[in-house]
Amino acid sequence: MGVIGIIAVIITIISDFILIGRPNSAMDFLKLGTESMAGLSQWRITVGTFLGAIVIPFQIAGLGMVYYALKPAGKFKSLTVVISTAHALMLAVGFHIAYAYIASGWRLYYETGASNLIVRDMMKMFDNYWLITLIIIGVEATVSSLLYIIIIIRYETLYPKWMAFLNPVGILICVFLMMLVLPYPIGGFIAPASLNISTLTFFICQLVILKQKDKVLI
Repeated sequence: MGVIGIIAVIITIISDFILIGRPNSAMDFLKLGTESMAGLSQWRITVGTFLGAIVIPFQIAGLGMVYYALKPAGKFKSLTVVISTAHALMLAVGFHIAYAYIASGWRLYYETGASNLIVRDMMKMFDNYWLITLIIIGVEATVSSLLYIIIIIRYETLYPKWMAFLNPVGILICVFLMMLVLPYPIGGFIAPASLNISTLTFFICQLVILKQKDKVLI
């Protein structure tokens, strides 16, 4: 199950590269708004969106490692971490699919004339819905990371105590900080995949630790 989750994350990262990756610095990429997606080719929008949407649910398989490692602390405690993280991944499918609608909407805006206020107002609403979804995912990831930290520190698990530092949000912060210094053209490809790169790092850490204990879910 761990390997399935890792493969799913790798494919999702590839979908990020296809969908919105571009030769740029990380800082310049982060300054781009969703309006920049208007220039994406149709094949990138379609392939990048649906490749990611298809494989993101399989990332949940990787959470089997987390459940197994936290299980000695109690099934309920372990499930609180896994369920909250799995729910965030399910929301991530909708978030990823939204790229197709937003990109298509901005293309329509420019094709019908940049003075089309109706389409522009619609796109502002799309951006708001997209942002709300991202905030919910962020809140759930933060809650699950806090639960993960508390369980490892306070209870007996298969993890060494220092694994509390290697939680999803903690890894994401490290990836984000390292990403900020990436120059052109690498940064423009790494930045859009930062969330999934942090997930990949988290899953690989899980796999290594459990393999050392000969308790790995393949």
